[in-house]
Amino acid sequence: MNKLKILSSLLASIFPFIALSFIALSFIALSFIALSCTGGFTPDPDSPDVPEVPQPEPKPEPEPEPEPQIKEKPVLLWIDASANFSRLRARPDIRHFLNLAQEAGFNTIIVDVKPVQGDVLYESDFLPKCTKLGITTIENRGYDYLQFFIDEAHKRNMKIIVSTTIMTMGHPTPKGGTGPGYADPYWDDKFCQEYLPSGIRDIRQTDDYGTVFAFLNPILPEVQAYILRMVEEIVTKYDIDGYALDYCRYMNYNSDFSQASLNAFEKYAGLKVDDFPQDIYTFASSDKSDIKPGKHFNKWLEWRSSVIQGIVRDIKQKINSVKPEVELHYWAASWWPLPHTGQNWASNAIDSTTGNYWWATPDYYKTGFAEYIDVFQLGAYLNTVYGSYNNVSVEYAINRCKRIIGDACHIYGTIQCADPSFDLKEGVRLCYRETEGVMVFELSHIINNDCWNSIKEGIEAAKADLSGK
Repeated sequence: MNKLKILSSLLASIFPFIALSFIALSFIALSFIALSCTGGFTPDPDSPDVPEVPQPEPKPEPEPEPEPQIKEKPVLLWIDASANFSRLRARPDIRHFLNLAQEAGFNTIIVDVKPVQGDVLYESDFLPKCTKLGITTIENRGYDYLQFFIDEAHKRNMKIIVSTTIMTMGHPTPKGGTGPGYADPYWDDKFCQEYLPSGIRDIRQTDDYGTVFAFLNPILPEVQAYILRMVEEIVTKYDIDGYALDYCRYMNYNSDFSQASLNAFEKYAGLKVDDFPQDIYTFASSDKSDIKPGKHFNKWLEWRSSVIQGIVRDIKQKINSVKPEVELHYWAASWWPLPHTGQNWASNAIDSTTGNYWWATPDYYKTGFAEYIDVFQLGAYLNTVYGSYNNVSVEYAINRCKRIIGDACHIYGTIQCADPSFDLKEGVRLCYRETEGVMVFELSHIINNDCWNSIKEGIEAAKADLSGK
């Protein structure tokens, strides 16, 4: 009995201690469970007895998507010699307008250095210097006009393309005409002979002032030699980026009807013309454009186009032999075909005429010269910008050009700003977006109609289109 009391007293005395110990151990166990559920505790890194707990690698922040890079396209400003002859008489004037052009977004300047009258605005060893255009006379500028343009443009990281008329060597006027073709007897027997209702006459005798110029006969060896000499001289002397051909064609249906052309045609066609020029065409009235085709009319058109094709090819070969890095440009009106001028600017690998035009021979398409140029400047000098089915819109002209040139050369859309009602901003936008470059004609019209901002806005809008913004 006494032992039972002693045992009971002992248990009573130690039970609270056991209970407290149990509670403490339970609390410690629960703490470990909680820590394991929340990722554990952070051990002391200085303790060698505590293993390191690996931490998850932080996820890298996603890199921002790079902005799409839009390649700058050529934006060309054409500067006509005649329209700007007085305006650009002094060097500060040239700097001023180059600055305005650069601010508007132009990166290439086309400098016309041989207007239709035939004398030139560069330092030539054989062609006379142009000292008078219209009512303005500049006897001595005191500097090389073309070289100064080149120097100032290159300072602004702008490219220079030189432009010359090819076939013109005089400007008819009621007082007798101006230019080397009227002043220098050397050219007397080298001009086109026009076939008119009144007969055949030298084209310099025209009374159609403003629309007919004194065109040389492109079939003559002397004329072809002069053209290549001029091209070689400019490309050799000057650090230019391109050469643009202007008026590299026949004047119209009415020229040339010389004996030299007849001989060349007979050789080309492998036939004998019995009645010349009537076998080519006759007239239905006193209107020189009212013609009735003769039996050789179609072949005649093919031959004339082959003549122009040959000249373009020879110019390209000449440039390549001197400075192959110089691009050859050709400007022509967007209307196609142009059989009356001999300008078949299409690819000679794409048959777009056979069966589509009554006058086109099966071989006409072979006279295309797009393969012999680097850039075709599509002269879409129209009043409407959009309209894929409107044949008088810039959009239609671009689409047609792409079809008939293919990948034979680069295509630049070119537009005018002489008409203040034309939507120049949208015209620039369309050409920049849909072709490989854009040219605006020309400086005097931009000044007169204050077009600088419209051009800039058009370029910026096109870039936004291309970037998807």
